[in-house]
Amino acid sequence: MMSSALALVTDSSACLPAESRRRFDVQVVPILVQIGPGEFRDGVDLEASTLYRALAEGMPVKSAAPTPLEYLDAIERTEAEQVVVITPATEFTWMFRNASLASELASRRVTVIDSRSATAGHALVVLAAMEARDKGGSVDDVVSAAEDAASRVELVGCLETLDFLRASGRVPALALGVASQLGVRPVFRFRDGVAERVGLPRSEDAALTRIVREWRSGGGEEAPRCAVFHAARPEGAAELARRLGGASFTTEFSPAMGIHTGPGVVGVAWLRRPFAELSQ
Repeated sequence: MMSSALALVTDSSACLPAESRRRFDVQVVPILVQIGPGEFRDGVDLEASTLYRALAEGMPVKSAAPTPLEYLDAIERTEAEQVVVITPATEFTWMFRNASLASELASRRVTVIDSRSATAGHALVVLAAMEARDKGGSVDDVVSAAEDAASRVELVGCLETLDFLRASGRVPALALGVASQLGVRPVFRFRDGVAERVGLPRSEDAALTRIVREWRSGGGEEAPRCAVFHAARPEGAAELARRLGGASFTTEFSPAMGIHTGPGVVGVAWLRRPFAELSQ
């Protein structure tokens, strides 16, 4: 239980490294995952292998964003005077809305921030807020740090298959049809809440090459921190990190994210340098 004047809350899709969670003392609200008749809490009692095995076997699997009451419980459990909640991009989940509803019911000041990203990109925004708080910053400092990071976060990755995205209905049907017919490994970019396809390589090697190219052109080499992520593909993540010349940390997708992508996702997230620095 937190007792500091300022508490941070996020959700299990942020894919925060365990070391950062321990160091910065952040409340993580689990996403509920249902596999067949069983219910699991993402990041608590659900193993990624269990989820991917269920997907492979064709079992019904779905996830549910934390409810306003679950966010409220996490907020009140902190016992902090002020709370900052950071959620994934509002275009892809109800979490920002639910956290905002919880903030209206809370007995303390709560600020809800949209990270404008997801998974490892979301984690970088949370880490920016954590570091601002760790330096003794006020709630305004923490909010400013998170909002600045959200305005600069980039994420590029590749998918092994489009079957799971097709089932979730999260990409345009035309793009799905073309990619499915070609049998490619789509490379996508996630920026400011918008996901877009940037390439259709035909092999994993070509996909990783394209990711590195996008990372370089997006200022990744000058970024103070880069996070490599994967969904049940540690060897692919290790190869990507090698091609990037290293990574600040490598993190695995939370199972709740893996529902929509399936296994095989590999990518990198980073923060673009501020415009003022780029213009110097």
